[in-house]
Amino acid sequence: MMGHTINMNNRKSIIMALTELGGVGPRTFQQLLLRLGPPENVLSAGPEDFEDIPRLGDDGPQRILKSLDHIGEFEEQIEEYSSLGINTITYFDDDYPELLREIGDPPPIIYTRGNLQVLRNNYVAIVGTTQANQESLRLSVDLAREFVNHGVGVISGLAIGIDSAAHLSALKNNGLTVAVLGCGFFNIYPEENTALADRIATTGLLVSEYPPHKHVKAVRLILRNRLISALSRAVVVAQVGNERRGELRTAQYAFKQGKPLFLADPEGILDSETINSSNALLIKGIEAVGEIINYMV
Repeated sequence: MMGHTINMNNRKSIIMALTELGGVGPRTFQQLLLRLGPPENVLSAGPEDFEDIPRLGDDGPQRILKSLDHIGEFEEQIEEYSSLGINTITYFDDDYPELLREIGDPPPIIYTRGNLQVLRNNYVAIVGTTQANQESLRLSVDLAREFVNHGVGVISGLAIGIDSAAHLSALKNNGLTVAVLGCGFFNIYPEENTALADRIATTGLLVSEYPPHKHVKAVRLILRNRLISALSRAVVVAQVGNERRGELRTAQYAFKQGKPLFLADPEGILDSETINSSNALLIKGIEAVGEIINYMV
């Protein structure tokens, strides 16, 4: 294509153009790889090369090709992000987390802030409702502390409630914690957890598949749950809320990904529908930490 003055081998800027402007999501990206090979091959592709690729839509090929006109702009963004301490990592990079490669819809690109090396550690996901009661918040704090004491890091989604309690407990006990976001780093959600995000980035890691300028959306919060599960070796749902949305969605991803899944029910009050829909093993409290670690994959 004429007019491109960029390094044709710069896969990062090409993938950014495809995902941000071309409407290429994780599954479509995998289809493009199967059809065309490495992303730079799209530079010499025509509309006919995208025929019959699912989820593209009638205007998809033209949208993809038009996105390539902006590759130079994305090269500049990569440099800007780097100057702000934000790493841009693609599916093809050596430092792309191997655990993400194992799922059916790995992000074509992720953005990280903090110490990427902490992903070499083993993590357990502690998730739950944003409407947590005091007993479940305490349980989350205690579980995170015990996992840290056993050398296991804590991963969660930076939400209020259970997520925040788990992150804060890991930090308080000098453990590693990773937060996966459903937004970009410039628009932390919830806003009141911006300081917590900064603390996590100091010793741990923030991860997002969304560019730093992206705002939160409900679907992004849902999709980030698959990454929380993917980056963990086991998933613990500390409390299911009345809405039964995010936390059970994470449980569904964990079940699909073959991750050991646990549901806290210290008082034995959960109804059978919730238990059955979670596909989880029930636990009562921190005495289950050793068992959970033994189950970790």
